[in-house]
Amino acid sequence: MDWPNQYLALTDAEKEEFARVISLLFERTFLVREEWDGKQRRLVGNRDYRFVERHLELFHEYLKAGGFELQLDGRLGVMALHNRFGRNRIKVDKYTTYLLYTLRLLYEENMERVSTRREVVVSLQEILAKWFALGLMDRRPPSQHIGQALSRLRRLHVLARVEGSPQDLDSRWMIYPSIVRAVPDERINHLYEQMQKAELWPASGDSGAGENGGAAKPVHREPPGEEEVGDGDGDAWDSEAGEESWDDASEGEGDA
Repeated sequence: MDWPNQYLALTDAEKEEFARVISLLFERTFLVREEWDGKQRRLVGNRDYRFVERHLELFHEYLKAGGFELQLDGRLGVMALHNRFGRNRIKVDKYTTYLLYTLRLLYEENMERVSTRREVVVSLQEILAKWFALGLMDRRPPSQHIGQALSRLRRLHVLARVEGSPQDLDSRWMIYPSIVRAVPDERINHLYEQMQKAELWPASGDSGAGENGGAAKPVHREPPGEEEVGDGDGDAWDSEAGEESWDDASEGEGDA
């Protein structure tokens, strides 16, 4: 059955749900199987993800007609919207780029440490500590830039705030498995190369080395410009949200 007939076979309530979830996919790019519920204080099943699973062929065929692919990773429990023509890309600023890079590394480290856990939760203090340890910057960036980067990744379903305010160093953040799709292995290598080219670390023999010939202290110089962050195929994120405001409309309402 082709997608128009599949759509017509839906009930009126299902058609409304279909329209809502399609809009959500274009807004968020990612859907995760389980998401943080701020009221219940735990991970719960994502009904939108389940709805797509039940009507997967319809979603695939409908999106395909518009040049999009719905990529499903059942192992991670992540769905990602991808444009076959490389359009609808989001360019993120340097702070969001550094945050993505840091979150991906923290996610992998935590998953390797406790393989039985389904979720990874870190504090903002841990995120910034890793940021500095990587030599991405030698001082804490302005709070508003951190808050904007965190808010954008929340809206794209890469992060969820578990507790605390975005500016609070003790605030805790859940890293969704969608981070693996947002920053795949090859993209980590690319970002590392870009950062080296931007001279975020002094070269061997640089005057930044310690007095006793020890390792050079990371020095922040001019960072790379806007970075396109890849999805699972190494392409940039696909989303209609590229022109959205930094303002987080959900602020104060709790995380989904």
